Amino acid sequence: MKISLSIKIAVLVMITSFIGIITLSYVSYSQAEKIFIQNSKDRLNQKINQYTEFIKNQITSFKYDINTLSYNPLIKGLVRAYNDPYKYDPQDNKTYSQFIQDVISTFNIMLTQNKSYYQIRILDIKGNELIKLIKDKNKIISLKENSLQNKSNMKYFKETIKYPINKIYISEINLNREYGQIEFPIKPTIRIAKIIENNTKTGAIVIININITKAFDFEKLRKSPIKTYIANNEGYYIFNSTNPNKEFGFEFGKDFKITNDFPFIKELYNSTKDVISFIDTKQNKIYEAKKVYLSPDRFLVILQVANASLFKQKANDYFNTIAIYIFGSLIFITLITIISVKILTNPIKKLTETADKIAKTKGKKHIKIDIKSNDEIGELANAFQIMLNALTKSQKEIEHFAQNLEKEVEKKTKELQKINKNLQKMVEEKVNELREKDKALIQQSKMAAMGEMIGAIAHQWRQPLNALALNIQMLEDLAEDEHLDKETLKEFIKKNMETIKFMSNTIDDFRNFFRKDKEKTIFDIKDIIQNTLHLQRAQLKNHDIEVIENLESAKIEGYKNELMQAILNIISNAKDAIDERRKKEKIKGIIKISTKKDGDNVIIEIEDNGGGIDPHYLDKIFEPYFTTKEEGKGTGMGLYMVKEIIERNGGKIEVANTKEGAKFKIILKAKRD
Repeated sequence: MKISLSIKIAVLVMITSFIGIITLSYVSYSQAEKIFIQNSKDRLNQKINQYTEFIKNQITSFKYDINTLSYNPLIKGLVRAYNDPYKYDPQDNKTYSQFIQDVISTFNIMLTQNKSYYQIRILDIKGNELIKLIKDKNKIISLKENSLQNKSNMKYFKETIKYPINKIYISEINLNREYGQIEFPIKPTIRIAKIIENNTKTGAIVIININITKAFDFEKLRKSPIKTYIANNEGYYIFNSTNPNKEFGFEFGKDFKITNDFPFIKELYNSTKDVISFIDTKQNKIYEAKKVYLSPDRFLVILQVANASLFKQKANDYFNTIAIYIFGSLIFITLITIISVKILTNPIKKLTETADKIAKTKGKKHIKIDIKSNDEIGELANAFQIMLNALTKSQKEIEHFAQNLEKEVEKKTKELQKINKNLQKMVEEKVNELREKDKALIQQSKMAAMGEMIGAIAHQWRQPLNALALNIQMLEDLAEDEHLDKETLKEFIKKNMETIKFMSNTIDDFRNFFRKDKEKTIFDIKDIIQNTLHLQRAQLKNHDIEVIENLESAKIEGYKNELMQAILNIISNAKDAIDERRKKEKIKGIIKISTKKDGDNVIIEIEDNGGGIDPHYLDKIFEPYFTTKEEGKGTGMGLYMVKEIIERNGGKIEVANTKEGAKFKIILKAKRD
């Protein structure tokens, strides 16, 4: 079904307008939501700041009261009299018993004036209670002497007695205990204590027990719509407005921690951070947490949670209202657009009809476009006429060009074929040249290894040859001295034959070492490493290099002599690296070789203390032609050949730096028994 351009443009305008209005509405909705949430967050921040300041002021008030008591002349006189052998204070001319009633009156006044204080005591330096006043249901009781207890085993006493004289002790918050049992009804308690000085020494301790339910106004917090949670410096709840059963769970062996319910709070415990703000958009909740220090080593974490769901409802009402206005605006815009577009598109319709005629004649017939309009459509009609004239001219030129194009293509094809043939020949020549170069370098690397081995044999033979020379000289001396009997001659032949056999075995090892394996065989990896070291040991010793072996027997199937060449190459490189490091610093050369079976694999590790490989070269050392040695001292094919040999034997090789040098790790498949 054909749809007119005016309808399409009208629909397009309607869609565009709809998207624009919806976008604008959503942006305003989002901004309103952010403003409200920020406002709620600011209010919550203000609330928690007010409450934390309230707690700080309460702590300051507690400190002031304990200071007042510690410097009170009556209490100081009582302590002086108590510590006097005759229970008498000559400074005030009073006895200890006379001071008791005066101090009780002082404590009575303080308990009466402070609703959260429920107990004031004086303890001597051994933890014995001297005076103890208790407030119970607004009735103040002074305990008799036979009801007083020893508190030397209590944590708050042990910590206070160690405090400096002028420092105020603030205890942890827990449930009050009497005679070792939790007191019921429970009293969440914080204790403020200070040492009373007696002649510059600790004379006694004054302690105030404070009910934090009253001191920190917990009942008011329970009635607030803002949920509040308070935990001590170990994370345990001391207040929970949604679940009071979790409060002081640690007193009953329960692991009720604020970090279990609100994991993001852990940041306050694990860092020096004092404030955390968190908005949960999914649950429409705002969290504000703050750390409040009671003393340098004790603090509380206060968390308050506000609900942001009220704004969501208001925002939805706002969105529903604006939707009605959007729908009405769209209908109005659509009608106006249809009428306007119909008037504007009449010339375009006429231009379309003309273009259809041109298409039917395939541009061969000249057609005049008769559209007069003083706007962009008029310009389009003029441009269309020019294009039509150019099209007719171009069609003639294309027909002429097509006739010559085929000949030109044929000519160029022949030229390309000729170039391609020459290029292929050049590539083959270069490839053959590179292959010959590789063969020469590999042969050179093998010859270098052979030279290394010949040098090793020379070191192996030096001592046996010296022994043979000495024995022959000794034989001559024996003959001259006429001590050459049959037994001496027999022993002489036996010793020298053993020496010659050792040298012959060395030749056999050398010959077998460079014999090319034609087929895979099964052999023990420990044996081939020991054979390789046998050939190298004298040379390594001559270079003052110690070899540490930790070899475990393990069977593998592969090309035995090739693997020995690979191991020889790695050991030779280690020797060169150690010699190079010795030029810069004095070290003892060490090469560690170990083998072990790991599941289906056999692991060979060769480690040296030659200073390691430049990290920039670690991923390049197995590439052909790459060498870190001076020019003329390395072909760059040694480790490349090692890698090729290991992979030909079905394994892989890795290299890494250690603190002292480099470690090569060879992984081969173990042969199952």
